[in-house]
Amino acid sequence: MSSDFHAIDFHVHITPLSMLRPKILPIYTSSLPLSLDQYKKIVEEPSKFVNILDEMQIDKAVLVTYVSPNVMGFSEEIIPFISKYCRDYPDRIIPFSSPEPIHENSAEKLERMVSKYEIKGVKIHPVHQLFYLNEYREEEGGLKALERFYAKVEDLRMPMMVHTGTSSFPGARIKYGDPMYLDDVAVDFPKLKIVMCHGGRPIWMNEAFYILRRHKNVYLDISGIPPKNLLKYFPRLEEIADKSVFGSDWPSPGVKSIKKNISELLKLPLSYEAKKKILEETALKILTS
Repeated sequence: MSSDFHAIDFHVHITPLSMLRPKILPIYTSSLPLSLDQYKKIVEEPSKFVNILDEMQIDKAVLVTYVSPNVMGFSEEIIPFISKYCRDYPDRIIPFSSPEPIHENSAEKLERMVSKYEIKGVKIHPVHQLFYLNEYREEEGGLKALERFYAKVEDLRMPMMVHTGTSSFPGARIKYGDPMYLDDVAVDFPKLKIVMCHGGRPIWMNEAFYILRRHKNVYLDISGIPPKNLLKYFPRLEEIADKSVFGSDWPSPGVKSIKKNISELLKLPLSYEAKKKILEETALKILTS
C-alpha cells in the first residue's frame, strides 16, 4: 500500500466468543480468517490487534459493537469490554457501541455509556436489534424512545453507524435492513451524522445510493462489499468519494485480510484524490467534525 495513505478501517469487529449465543458461536467461528487460538489472543490482548494494524499499514480502526441479546447474545457487558479494549490505544482503536435503541431509557443509557465508558460513536443494527429505523414516527408506530435516542445522539454530536442490508445469522430479520427507512431519520435529525454500513448489500444498493446523494448528513461505509466489485454496485463511486469511508468488516466471512481489501480498492480505476478520500479523509471528517 502506498505510504501516501494513512488508512482508516471504519468497520472492525472484536467480539468475545463467550458473549455469543450458542447457536451463533459455531457460525461465527467457522468463518474466521485466522485460527481460533489466534483470534482469542487478539480478543484478550489489544496490543496484538494493534500489531495487526501495523502489519497491514492501518493507521486507525473503528471497533463496532452493539447490544443484541435476542439475536447475537450481546448483553450490555459488551460496552465496558470494548471501552477497556480501546483504552490504552486511543489514537489507534476507536470504540463505537449502543444500547438497544428501542428500550424506554435508551437515551439515558447512551448518555451514561458515553460519560462512563468514553464511547466515541454509536453503532445500531436494526436487523439484529429488531426495529424499523423510522418506527418513532406516529404513522410508523410512534416509538418515542427511539426518537429520544436519535435526539440524544444528535445532541452529543456523535456519528451513528447504521447496519443496512442483510445478515446470515439465525434470528436476524432482513426486512429491517432497508436503507429507505433512513430517509425519515435524515430529514427529522438533519444534524445527525449517519454512516450507512454496507450500502444496503446486496438487495438495496440503488436505494442506498439515492439516500446518500439526497442527504448531506448521510455517509457510506463500503464494508461487506468485495472491493473488486465496488464499481459494479456503485459505478459513480468517484462522485461520492467525499461521502464514503473504507471498512473491512474483518473478521467477517470472506474478509481474509484488511490489507488485501485495501490493495483491491487501490487497483480500481478511481482518481488518487477519490482513493485518499475513501481511505482516509472522509473518515477523519466524520470522526473530528
